[in-house]
Amino acid sequence: MVTRTVWLVGFAFRSDQGRLVQHFYVVPEAADAAAARESALRRARVARERALRGGRDVEEATAETRRLFRDGLGVWRLGGRGPSPDEPSGLPAAA
Repeated sequence: MVTRTVWLVGFAFRSDQGRLVQHFYVVPEAADAAAARESALRRARVARERALRGGRDVEEATAETRRLFRDGLGVWRLGGRGPSPDEPSGLPAAA
């Protein structure tokens, strides 16, 4: 069985009406969450993507990155929300 690492990265932006809206990007084969976030951010900044948001840029600080897992039956599942790049993971450092 071949295992691929696939990430789902979401960014928020404000609509014309001031509503908070999320745009999500599927990022295959990124080495880790940080690389997936950077890849999605590059895609979000492309002119065509900005046009879909009425010319607005995404709010980089709102990034949410999750890993997508595929079980033995081929069903995709969304992993838990990880820490943001500016937030400590909460895991103790190795001694």
